[in-house]
Amino acid sequence: MADVRDGGIYKIVNVKGHTVIDLNSNDDRSIAGYEWHGGDNQKWVASTQNGLWYFKSVASGRYLAIDGEASDNGAVVGSTNPFGWNIWPDEDNVNVLRICVPNTRHNVDLSDHGNPNPGTPITIWGRWKGTNQTWTFEPGWC
Repeated sequence: MADVRDGGIYKIVNVKGHTVIDLNSNDDRSIAGYEWHGGDNQKWVASTQNGLWYFKSVASGRYLAIDGEASDNGAVVGSTNPFGWNIWPDEDNVNVLRICVPNTRHNVDLSDHGNPNPGTPITIWGRWKGTNQTWTFEPGWC
C-alpha cells in the first residue's frame, strides 16, 4: 500500500491526470487540479485521529473537505472545519489510494474523467473503476 504518515507533508497527485490537489490561493476555498509548481497551496499535512485522515493546507491551514452532503459532483473545498476522510488502497492497484467520504461510496475525483487541464475541478463521485479517482501521496517538501 502507498505510504501516508501522520504529520507528513504531501503533494496529492491524480493517477490519470497527473495534476495535484491545489487550493486556490485567491479564495482559500476552491479546489482544482493543477500542474505541480511547489507552492504551499499544493502541499498538504496529513494527520490521523480515530481512524480518519485529515489534510490541512500548508499555505492557509484550511482542510480538504466536502461542501454539504456527499453526492455525485459534490464540491471538494478548503474549509476552516476539519473533515475526516478514509484512505484505502485501490482494488485494482494497491500502490495508489482512494480518498473516501466515510460511510459512503463517494470518493475524491478529478472531474471530466481525469482532465489534465489546469483548473479542472476536483469533486466527489460514487466509486467506479476510473483511475481519475485514484491518487498518490508524494513528499511535498521538494
